[in-house]
Amino acid sequence: MLTLAASGALAKGGWLGTMSLTGIAGLMVVALWLGVRGSDRVPINTKERITGWGLITGSMCVAAGGNWLDVITGLGTIPTSIIQQSGFSDFGPAAVGGICALISFAHGFKRRWINALLSLAASKFLIDAGGIGAIVLNAARATIGHWGGTG
Repeated sequence: MLTLAASGALAKGGWLGTMSLTGIAGLMVVALWLGVRGSDRVPINTKERITGWGLITGSMCVAAGGNWLDVITGLGTIPTSIIQQSGFSDFGPAAVGGICALISFAHGFKRRWINALLSLAASKFLIDAGGIGAIVLNAARATIGHWGGTG
């Protein structure tokens, strides 16, 4: 006779089960992609939702490190190179992250993937800058990490 308690499978991991930060980052990137593409099951379809989801997804990617960090860092080179080529002096990471997040939140691009890329790039800048942006994104990362049982 089998019982649910015999295997102990229900007791493992956190609320989402055992999932690493890399797995959570991958899950969130796919959800963001599906929402931006217009999935009727994943309602990440407004500029506000895309920006919020992108900021938290970028935070998870930075926390996961490895290739996920490389992707987010690569996205961050786009606004950095634009500013450097414009002739302005260094804005600092907080200003660049704030500008990217503000444009993503306030401007409804016809192609919503632009909002997603801007918010993903903004997350890295805001974490690098420290301050309240880093506190909020790190708190979100820690909370989601605990749901996945990764601490």
